[in-house]
Amino acid sequence: MAVLLEFPVTALKVRNPAIAPAYNTRPGHEATNGMRRSTGMSGAQWKMKFDVLVHDEASVRTMRAFLFQMEADSSLVRIRMPDRYGIDGPFSLATQSVRDQYPDGIPFATDAMYATGVGHAVPTLETYFSADADLGAREVYVTETGEIPAGCAISIDEFCYGIGGSWIEDGQQRLRLSPVLRKPASAGATISLAPVFVGFCVTDSPGYEALVQGWYGEHTLEFIEDLTRLVESVD
Repeated sequence: MAVLLEFPVTALKVRNPAIAPAYNTRPGHEATNGMRRSTGMSGAQWKMKFDVLVHDEASVRTMRAFLFQMEADSSLVRIRMPDRYGIDGPFSLATQSVRDQYPDGIPFATDAMYATGVGHAVPTLETYFSADADLGAREVYVTETGEIPAGCAISIDEFCYGIGGSWIEDGQQRLRLSPVLRKPASAGATISLAPVFVGFCVTDSPGYEALVQGWYGEHTLEFIEDLTRLVESVD
């Protein structure tokens, strides 16, 4: 199994992010009137591309260390989706791991808690399946009562999905997913509104870009979502 690395989002400055699913459509049919339509889609993989600004000793060395660990496409990389227009905004840290780290709330900068023994509340950036969902489901029901906006991305079991539409009917919220659900899900399973992308680097010779006068510059990295995680291990 490939090594899974965390991209150092808090130590490196990401610029010009491009994020979208690539739909692998099958060859289409063309009618005699010139109209054409696809015969279907065999799958979809999310792609992510961004620039990383390096401008001092710390950022250059952090970037190099990450590239040395990644070793081109031999490692999988986990990246918080850098989407300024996402539900969570850019690089929100209010994830499940933060709540696990601070079960009684986030303390003050002095590590002090309130007199009641609890800290600041950690925003909830997850919702949950309110009903079981089958493999290949296009629409799912979730527990969130506030509307989850269409046009945003989410992740389920660290696979990315786009929200094509959302509706609240009789207190139940329904989401239309793109692509369809890649793995079956049970009621109560977590849906991350601060989506996580897991993929491998497809950039040729990542890190080879020249630095201006050897001092500063930008590295461009491109990743494709890894779908081999959908295959059950036979070991």
